[in-house]
Amino acid sequence: MKSIATALLLLSTALAQPLQSSVPVSREAHHHMKFENKYVRVFDVVVAPGDATLFHTHSNDYIFVSIGDADLKAEAMGAQPGDMKLKDGEVRFTKATITHRVSNIASTPFRNITIEVLSTPGTAPKQFENIPLHTLILENDKLRAERLILEPGQSVPEHRYTQPGLAVAVSAGKVVFETKGQKPQTVEFKPGDFRWRDGAVTHSVKNVGNTRFEVVDIEWK
Repeated sequence: MKSIATALLLLSTALAQPLQSSVPVSREAHHHMKFENKYVRVFDVVVAPGDATLFHTHSNDYIFVSIGDADLKAEAMGAQPGDMKLKDGEVRFTKATITHRVSNIASTPFRNITIEVLSTPGTAPKQFENIPLHTLILENDKLRAERLILEPGQSVPEHRYTQPGLAVAVSAGKVVFETKGQKPQTVEFKPGDFRWRDGAVTHSVKNVGNTRFEVVDIEWK
């Protein structure tokens, strides 16, 4: 009788616990979808101090760029929460499928640009061009990510991207792009702004602002 009573007590305790459930990332309220095509889906993620996301499921591999420092608790469903500290401009890649949530334990908002990889063109060259002032920070079978930092007045001479890609501004900046046969284009970026390119591009880039400009450029393979 004692064992039956113990089992009933454990069962009632389990039933009293709220069941964990998750939503697709596209339905998680802190993930704001900003862009989508056949290759990519881009979310602007913002979590206020003391707030947390719902448990949500990423069904596609994804890469994210942290906009600002962050101090988080990260919890995969069924596991214990763990500390997660991010630096401004930090880039990480995560394989699908994953269900998790994050809590912002800092006194400042947490923000990142989350970029899901929906497909790849399958046209990557055997060797990518070494572009001046670009530093390789991450590469796998689906994409490669490089960091570009330009001081005021500094420029990158004409260079070529061969693949579709996404550039994510880590800092604010004012930049001039020059492409042969086209009028120079001046673009003012805010942190978290991004630009998609559909394919090969040849251009030069100059920081015409008065502050350091940092951008993460991601090429699809």
